[in-house]
Amino acid sequence: MAQAPIPVAVTFALPSEARTAIEAASPRVRLLDYPAERVPPDGAPMPALGAEARRALAEAEVVFGTHRDAIALFDAAPNLRWFQALTAGLDELIGQGILERGFTVTTMSGVGAGPIAEYCMGVMVMLEKGLHTTMRDQLARRWEFRFTGELRGKTCGIVGLGAIGRELARRARAFDMRVVATRRGADAAASDPDADELLPARELPRLLAQSDYVVICVPLTAETEGLIGADEIALMKPEAALVNVARAAVVDGAALLAALREERIAGAALDVHDPEPLPPESPFWELPNAIVTPHRSGAVRGYFPRAAAFFAENLGRYARGEPLLNVAERGRGY
Repeated sequence: MAQAPIPVAVTFALPSEARTAIEAASPRVRLLDYPAERVPPDGAPMPALGAEARRALAEAEVVFGTHRDAIALFDAAPNLRWFQALTAGLDELIGQGILERGFTVTTMSGVGAGPIAEYCMGVMVMLEKGLHTTMRDQLARRWEFRFTGELRGKTCGIVGLGAIGRELARRARAFDMRVVATRRGADAAASDPDADELLPARELPRLLAQSDYVVICVPLTAETEGLIGADEIALMKPEAALVNVARAAVVDGAALLAALREERIAGAALDVHDPEPLPPESPFWELPNAIVTPHRSGAVRGYFPRAAAFFAENLGRYARGEPLLNVAERGRGY
């Protein structure tokens, strides 16, 4: 007896080859017509759902969408059983109560981990070699010779040894750095092959005190919001720098700004901001010891085909009744 088709709505534009990969996940998959062009550029508000979108959502059993999809989208999908997010972070949708909706939610955790880890290594090299200062010198046509440091022998402190943290740990070790990391759920006797020292999350102060680079890789949850405040920054070495590729709310922005202005830490590289886009009047733009990037650490060319391939794998699992990958849990908050 033939099994029922699986109606799937994709709420953003995908290359044709990515759509083909999704359709090939199972003969049961039926891609619905959805006006994917309705997704505006970052920073612009999402438009209201039109009749065409509502028709597709009313039928959809599975939705592959973005963190920008408003909760009204899920209100319009009464038959929804599974939502696959395009990104690893779910905080915006979690804030709207998506994990209380009764359908399964999965993320792209790990899909962009390698590129984000490369970004972290890149900004650590920039800060260690003073390249952010050198670029300012170049724009001013100013010749300033200076000696710089090296990453070899430095300690890379990874706050959150998840998919991104693990990729970063491997790259940091390739630079002959020492790696110390925290992981949720680790106990005092825990160890990890990719870290020289693995600490429970409660021992964050110990990581901060010994790290030359503190890299924030944790998801934003009620537990991690404001995790790095003035007291935590005060534990860092004066020559240390902070790198944030998690969410802005994990770090107290005012406390970080004060520490950078007063040179109580050496520098920071920030790929996440509050708000986004970062307003032109933000003082972070002009700090000589800060690197500011527009939330692009995971924006690697080819991300959408990778994401589609991951979704296709999960969709095949769904069709066969197998456990899905990267299921978000209400108790964890991610």
